[in-house]
Amino acid sequence: MITLKNTTTTLALLVSSAATVGAFTSPRTSFGPTIISSPVLQLQPIAQRTCVSTPLQLLKNDMTTTEAKPLLKAVENPADIDNGKNDLIAPTIYALYTAALIYIIYQLRDAIVASTLGSFALSFVTGALIWDNLIISIGSFFFKDIDTNPKKYQILKWLSYPRFTFHAVGVPLQCITVAEMGKFAGVGFLQSNIVQIGIMVAAVALAIADRVKFAKSPGIEQTIWDKPPFGALERDLVKFGYVEPDFAYVIPAIILALSNLLVGIAALKAGAEPEVAKWMIFAGLSALIGNALPGNINTFTGNLGEAGMQFGLLEAARIVYGGM
Repeated sequence: MITLKNTTTTLALLVSSAATVGAFTSPRTSFGPTIISSPVLQLQPIAQRTCVSTPLQLLKNDMTTTEAKPLLKAVENPADIDNGKNDLIAPTIYALYTAALIYIIYQLRDAIVASTLGSFALSFVTGALIWDNLIISIGSFFFKDIDTNPKKYQILKWLSYPRFTFHAVGVPLQCITVAEMGKFAGVGFLQSNIVQIGIMVAAVALAIADRVKFAKSPGIEQTIWDKPPFGALERDLVKFGYVEPDFAYVIPAIILALSNLLVGIAALKAGAEPEVAKWMIFAGLSALIGNALPGNINTFTGNLGEAGMQFGLLEAARIVYGGM
């Protein structure tokens, strides 16, 4: 027989359960229309008004503990968890990267006296990186609501396509820049015109192959931050990424960074232009270290490393393309 006491206990448990779910779930902009299927779910708005931050703090800072794991299961969408940081910090970092790269390309205008394919590639890649950082920055400033605004979603998506195309095409071509600088600095095997032409052909072929692969892929989609750590600063970024990330997409960047480093070391040993050699080594190490750092830190240090590489090549260009 169902007694009044049992009924009261059952209702209390239902309210407690709804409060628990609501307390650990960040409100979504699309939340309202979905509350249609259950009387228990309809209690969530009450719970949300009384939610506390302690469980979310536990989720962000102590995800490996046995206490945190069941809390995560109570979250409707982990991507909605607030990281507890000011939303302006992450996009401001990318805005600073953009400003630094604008400075670099402005300086390149005066540094490059002799125009070559390598000097063009250096300017092109710097421009591509400006666009890359700029779109991530403005996306995170002005497109926070793309989850519920299809028009903004499409605008940011189309603005993001050049991020991947310009970067993918430009990075292999910058190997031509490295080859020209190595030739100027007295690296033996780079004195051969056949080698220089071979590097040009290989760079163009790599750029074309990369874009053919991308054309056959599902394309790009909004990056969803639904994995720990939930306190990561990158969770405030609104940007797009590959639907199917592939290691092949990063091979040109690895080749470029290693080329800078190895040609720089060879040029230092040659001794003809030690200043050029040092800046090339700096460029290579900046890119390698920035992209080698682990986890969510890499979201920021990778782009910083690329800016450092372009700065190193700017300083080398002052000597190479300013005195050819």
